[in-house]
Amino acid sequence: MLTAFQKHLTQAFPHLKAKRLLIAISGGLDSVVLTHLLHQLGYEMALAHCNFNLRGAESDGDEQFVKHLAHSLNIPLHIQSFETTDHATQQGISIQMAARDLRYAYFDQLCEIKKYDQVLTAHHLDDQIETFLINLNRGAGLNGLQGIPQENGRVLRPLLPFSRDQISAFARENSCSWREDSSNSSNKYQRNVLRNKVLPLLHEALPDLKSHFASSLEYLKGAQDIVEDSAARFSESVITTTESGMKISIEKLQNWSNPKAYLYELLKEYGFKQIDEVMDLLRAQTGKHISSDSHILLKNRAYLELEKQTSYVPVLIPIDNFPSKMEFYNSVLTLETLEVSKPLELVKANKSKNIAYLDAQKVPFPLTLRSWKQGDRIQPLGMKGTKLVSDVLTDSKVSFTAKEKIVVLTLDEEILWIVGIRSSNLYKVTSSTKTLIKLTYNTL
Repeated sequence: MLTAFQKHLTQAFPHLKAKRLLIAISGGLDSVVLTHLLHQLGYEMALAHCNFNLRGAESDGDEQFVKHLAHSLNIPLHIQSFETTDHATQQGISIQMAARDLRYAYFDQLCEIKKYDQVLTAHHLDDQIETFLINLNRGAGLNGLQGIPQENGRVLRPLLPFSRDQISAFARENSCSWREDSSNSSNKYQRNVLRNKVLPLLHEALPDLKSHFASSLEYLKGAQDIVEDSAARFSESVITTTESGMKISIEKLQNWSNPKAYLYELLKEYGFKQIDEVMDLLRAQTGKHISSDSHILLKNRAYLELEKQTSYVPVLIPIDNFPSKMEFYNSVLTLETLEVSKPLELVKANKSKNIAYLDAQKVPFPLTLRSWKQGDRIQPLGMKGTKLVSDVLTDSKVSFTAKEKIVVLTLDEEILWIVGIRSSNLYKVTSSTKTLIKLTYNTL
């Protein structure tokens, strides 16, 4: 195996010989063999061991074993002890996730302080097969089915082409000793069930699986590259970037073969992996939407609109006098009074959705600037009847997420202005108006 491993390093990581390496070592078979392989090949390296304090005396025994190994091979060693259970509880995550987070944060810290160039872990081919099956069960796309990446930032996994059988054979031939983790024999965790029960039967039924699996992953990686190239062309064709996200043209989408597959590639990074729900949205009524943890996908006439979810604190600001200036949602509303001789000409000359005028003599204080709510009604300028604010916003094509930021100016419960959208017929300026209230809305 040593010759095959050396050839693999030369081909996959030709720069490694000149680097300072940090080896993640647990004391188990895989990381011990990785250490011996690199030591025999003369690489400059140090070891890093994490004691997660999860198995009592057994964890301490692993630490002592690693100390002995580092001393016998004359390799620098770094050790860190963690209260993993406490960290998991504080962060609200699983023990496995807590251990992983602590482990890689520690490696990053060591690299920064001690100037190591790469972190090497001992993941191997059997780990790849397990990860493939777990991701397959989760409904992962091509990216997930490629398993564990050989390189991820400063983390390298040079043992990925080699099976556990090959690693075990090297250990026996070189009289390597290692520690057995008793938790590996427990079927409490999904990966252990695969390792201890499922994979032995799978390898018995498919004896050539290991020999072909690595090359199959390479084919998947090539297929993913092709998909990404095609997805980039798809995005250029159907997507329009907006101020708050992007719009997907439903008409242009339907000109592509297999739009479902393209939508999956486009939207998976935003948390939309149940692609059937997205396809249902194509046929839904305007206003229907679905949400991921981070984004909203809305059907708006001929488009699907993607926007980031944002939670806003409702606005409620009393206005007691003139002049007034209110800031909210990175915007500002100013109120001032104007004495005019020709009020209607002034209003007509300064017509803008961001400016509204009221007859100051008819409007008593206090006024209130507040967030709109469902059921609010306004009598739009030029109309006799009232209209739901929600309908005005829909007619004005205000996006689903932008609606959260809409505010209204009110007198008691009467809406005088949907700020930046539509003025009310109430207290409007007439030819007999002497003093105007001018309201100006601007973004900061």
